Amino acid sequence: MRITPRLAVITFLASAGLAAGQVINIDFDHSATNSVYQGLAAAPDPSGATARWNRMTGSGPSTILGSNFVDSDGQLTGVGLELEIDGSFLSAPGEQELGAGGIYGPLMSDYVFLSSPLATQVVTGLGTITGLDPGKLYDVFLYGQGDKFSEILYSEGQNTLFTINGISKQTAWDGTPGGNGLLVEGLEYVKFSVAADLAGEIGFSYANVVSGPGGNVATDLDGANSRFAAINGIQIVDVAAVPEPASALLGAAGLLLLMRRRK
Repeated sequence: MRITPRLAVITFLASAGLAAGQVINIDFDHSATNSVYQGLAAAPDPSGATARWNRMTGSGPSTILGSNFVDSDGQLTGVGLELEIDGSFLSAPGEQELGAGGIYGPLMSDYVFLSSPLATQVVTGLGTITGLDPGKLYDVFLYGQGDKFSEILYSEGQNTLFTINGISKQTAWDGTPGGNGLLVEGLEYVKFSVAADLAGEIGFSYANVVSGPGGNVATDLDGANSRFAAINGIQIVDVAAVPEPASALLGAAGLLLLMRRRK
């Protein structure tokens, strides 16, 4: 079969679209009756507004388990998650991203959490993503914001310190009661690029953010310690399989130019 320039571009874009099956999304809900999120969040995903999310719920203290998640295109995978929690919570309207139109409400308004007795005491929980390809590079997006941004008793933001392979990153608060409706790296979520180990796993820890002597950060980005560490959601992206949309279009344009030069 003769491959025309137009057919070559269509074939390239179709193959790039297959990458939709390489994103796994997890939404932590307070209960099975809460709305599970659907669509794009911070991670690039060719499935766009139809991207599927897996629901995980649980009460604590316990270790919650998820297995055989579907990818964002709805295809079954062998990926799973184990996560230590103290409980789960659904925030009232007006807190978090709900206060700015509710676009990310189903994702950000409820979460699982760790609870410390004091805002000066660190508590840490462990999580393990399982069923990945050994040695493959993944981008892991971890969302971590609680509610009650304006209450000193609980600390503004209820932000979270995430650690993978000895590297720690914390979420924070945008300073707007109810949120500004945006998902920003270093505020609502953090991102790690990490290879799965030989068992096909990526382990991480999460903790409430405590600054100063005895704490886990030199300076809390919110300016106040937090008693709670929250996880709203996780996105796992196969870096090799999911090109940025701009990269896919650029590659298609280059392929078309090459075909024209060969004519």
